[in-house]
Amino acid sequence: MNQAIAILACIFFVGLIYFVCSHIKHGTCDMGRLFNLVVVVISFVTGTFLCIHAIELAKVSHPDAAWVGVAGFILTVFSVQQAINMFRELFAKKVTPTKLGDSL
Repeated sequence: MNQAIAILACIFFVGLIYFVCSHIKHGTCDMGRLFNLVVVVISFVTGTFLCIHAIELAKVSHPDAAWVGVAGFILTVFSVQQAINMFRELFAKKVTPTKLGDSL
């Protein structure tokens, strides 16, 4: 699969899911957060392709295969973590703080 096609497809599907969920939950979509999610999706796909490329390099005993794999793995894990945090923030319940004096 071509990396550019994978990036475009993932951007479309994840962006659409975030956009729809945001409209259902809040009635609007914060375009700044959506743009940040798009960057995270691009990082995820790039990290995944780096890992695949590292495996191909390891098959021909290239000395940099391990470092490419480490970079791809870190980029992929970081991207998944950021995407999970962004969706958690989207569905977080708003809690209004109460004053200490009101409860007495």
